[in-house]
Amino acid sequence: MNEGVKVKVRGYVRPADQFHTLGVWEKNINKMLALQAKGMSVRGAKITINPKQPVASERWLKLIDHFFGHLLEVETGRFGLTEKNVLDFIEDLINHRFWSIRKQYEGYFPDIDTLKFGFLYSRGDIEPYVMIDDEFTEQFYGSTNNIKTVKHYTTGHGLKRIVESIENGGDFDISTFTIVASPFFRDESNVVVTLDANVRAAFRSDIKSLALDNGRRAANLHRLDYPGEETNICPTLDLCDGELKTSLWNEIIATPVELLKVDSPNLAVFPVLQEVEEYQKKIKAKHSKMKRRLIGKGGAKNVPPYSKKPSFKRSKSAPGPFAGS
Repeated sequence: MNEGVKVKVRGYVRPADQFHTLGVWEKNINKMLALQAKGMSVRGAKITINPKQPVASERWLKLIDHFFGHLLEVETGRFGLTEKNVLDFIEDLINHRFWSIRKQYEGYFPDIDTLKFGFLYSRGDIEPYVMIDDEFTEQFYGSTNNIKTVKHYTTGHGLKRIVESIENGGDFDISTFTIVASPFFRDESNVVVTLDANVRAAFRSDIKSLALDNGRRAANLHRLDYPGEETNICPTLDLCDGELKTSLWNEIIATPVELLKVDSPNLAVFPVLQEVEEYQKKIKAKHSKMKRRLIGKGGAKNVPPYSKKPSFKRSKSAPGPFAGS
């Protein structure tokens, strides 16, 4: 394993800095191909360099650390992947797999070149994912403001984190649904939350999404297809509320905005919900007034180059790890 690889995120939240446009991937994979021609290799479960070419060897190691360090340093210890699994994947990716991605998936997106892609472990293999960021949402829905009423399975602890984040203006996405045909697969997630949320992407069936440390989620490219002629991506939000040909559930990636209803067999979640909500309401009610006292009483006129008026709204705060909420 390589030394010096800094891993910023642990747990089940994946690092967003592992996602890049296809242009960035192609540029750097071409560099790796050129270095491979100089004797660099990842074959045989071993990172091989050429001592006679120290500069080229250093470039080789830096490229592996930057683009695949998370797989080598974190995913291996977390999921039982071996270093050989990752190195075999790197070899296949730079020589074969990457060169089929554009051919295989460009038809699913209005503009594949502006989206960001990464490779992460999922259910026994390292698979390709696309980040559901603002660019993704704009491409399909023409706006990043798409409020819809959805539902979400969680636990009592997950509910508390969602409530706290909504009240603090947190910006994180969760996996939600509007239609479900099969029981949810985690028994402990028996709290069903109904909420208004800002939709970032909608899919006709489970997309196997993963949480990222920038608050966004990523969708598995292997699940972009759907029975019949349509893809799994809903071009308009209402189309995801129809028939479920997979007999599973639709998946709607959305940012929580307002909690509407909580259904739970565990009554203990309700005092926690009420306690957090009342406290946050009191803080939120006086926040704008206090902020105006701090930054709004200077008396200076809004003239160039300081023509932008300050906002007195409550600022967003960083959420906790919402991968399991």
